[in-house]
Amino acid sequence: MPKFSIIVPVYNSEKYLKKCLDSLVGQTLSDIEIIIINDGSPDNSQAIIDDYVSRYPEIIRAFSQENRGQSAARNLGISRAAGEFLFFVDSDDYIDTETCEKTYNKALCEDLDIVCFNFWNVKGEEKTFCDHCVIKDVDIVRKYILNESSPCNKIIRRSLFEESGLRFVEEHIYEDLEMIPQFALYTNKIGYMEDAFYYYVIHEGSTMNQKKYNKKLKSIYYVMDTLKKCFENTEYKAELEYLYIEHLMYFTVFRYLDYPEGVEDARLISDIMKKSFPKWRKNVYYKRKPFKQKVFLELVHFKQIGLLKYLLKK
Repeated sequence: MPKFSIIVPVYNSEKYLKKCLDSLVGQTLSDIEIIIINDGSPDNSQAIIDDYVSRYPEIIRAFSQENRGQSAARNLGISRAAGEFLFFVDSDDYIDTETCEKTYNKALCEDLDIVCFNFWNVKGEEKTFCDHCVIKDVDIVRKYILNESSPCNKIIRRSLFEESGLRFVEEHIYEDLEMIPQFALYTNKIGYMEDAFYYYVIHEGSTMNQKKYNKKLKSIYYVMDTLKKCFENTEYKAELEYLYIEHLMYFTVFRYLDYPEGVEDARLISDIMKKSFPKWRKNVYYKRKPFKQKVFLELVHFKQIGLLKYLLKK
């Protein structure tokens, strides 16, 4: 059994793929497998994949499927993985060469099922350090639920996927937010590292940076409803409420304001919060938010969308 299965979904990534794969085959931990899933890319990605398979046949396994989206590609990778830990790397990103070695040593020494770490946002020649833990002074499990929901700044023991049956939801976006917090219901063996191992490359082609309205943005309702069903009858009700405040009321409305089609959804979100979490202002984590974010959320609450858009332009 390899120590790691690194799962790489690929779609139209010819511009970035070589840098990504170079960072994976160059890992200082040799006992790994790299599982590449070509999600029906019409560009030159498959030729690049074939080249790397021919050069590194002992560690790279490649599969192809018709275009079904990143979630389906990741799920196929999970079904093919044999590693002790799973690590998801997007094909336009890259990682530090010591990532696998250092995170595995952390997991081994402390008997952890999940190890979380920091990352870099990369835009052109500039990179910005990102601390994945905004809220730190809580217990391990709450810290995990409240903070960064990406699977890319974590290694996750494969047995957790088998025991929980969790997979990335397909035909939706926000799939990371839907699944990753749920692992908190299956383990408290979670550790944190201050190192920034992952390099997240920001470009206009990514789903969350598109300039045109995407109907899949409505996936957020399905995702939040799933989280509510999972957490509402647990000891993590305050954390669930905060996820709604942070991801639905703040981030989603902020994104909807970019599009005329999003105005009605912004008002709908106000209604959802009033019905599901009428006392959201008393949330212990909300009280820590910066003043400007609180003003934003108040305007959302009172459906002052026009005023909100005006103020954001100032």
